[in-house]
Amino acid sequence: MNYSTFSLRQDGAILRVKLSNPPINLMSGKMVQELFQLGGQLVVDQQTRVVIFESADPDFFLAHFDLEEIAGSVEDPAKASKYPDINVLQSLALSWQALPQVSIAKVAGRVRGGGLEFILASSMRFATVDSKFCSPEAAGGFLACGGGATRISMMAGPARATEFLLSARDFSGVEAERYGLINRALPANELDAYVDALAKAIARRSPAVIGMHREVFKRVFSTAVEPTFAALAAENDALRAGLAGTEMKQHMQAMLAVGQTRENELDLPATMARIDRARQ
Repeated sequence: MNYSTFSLRQDGAILRVKLSNPPINLMSGKMVQELFQLGGQLVVDQQTRVVIFESADPDFFLAHFDLEEIAGSVEDPAKASKYPDINVLQSLALSWQALPQVSIAKVAGRVRGGGLEFILASSMRFATVDSKFCSPEAAGGFLACGGGATRISMMAGPARATEFLLSARDFSGVEAERYGLINRALPANELDAYVDALAKAIARRSPAVIGMHREVFKRVFSTAVEPTFAALAAENDALRAGLAGTEMKQHMQAMLAVGQTRENELDLPATMARIDRARQ
């Protein structure tokens, strides 16, 4: 199957997914749809044992979810959240988390918003020391509601999650590692080699051995399933409240007015702060 928002390269038992949605690798409804389709293929794929996500754009691993599509949800909230307890981004992350393969996000550049929320559901995450991680939603009048608020609080703890989510600033790869959001931050010239060596080592394990480990992890965290889904439902409620209010709508309109350009997105927190000052 051919995909328009990423390309695939099979390397033995390793599947390499290169994200490519120019001009700034925005996560879009089309990308979400295609990631669901790819996940459906992997459910029955007996060859692939490791999936590596990387980006075709050195500046943007995934920028964030396309604001124009979110703006459309203001008029029709069902586009963003058809069901009361779970929305499409939460569902996408959960579906990938449940796959039998080990998934690895290899981050160089910026990953923010919905893009960050998606990779937080991967088995492992590695980045360069200079990569940038951000949940900009609070500066836009809502919250990371694709599983981000839930997963970040679980990974970083409430104090650091509060800092990360409400500051809405860019955190470096070093900080992301310190906060538990990624496995390791590596020098840019070491990232590829480290992830490739790790993926090849895992690919040598049998599906049965990989499954044994996943079953242990599943049982360790089984008591967290119910509170996790309760937290996802709370995120979904917050999304609906944001869509129904004026703050999120005003921020969205202001951002779309300046445009989702590479210049504005390279330092998104600064762009959002500039817009906020102009609105006051």
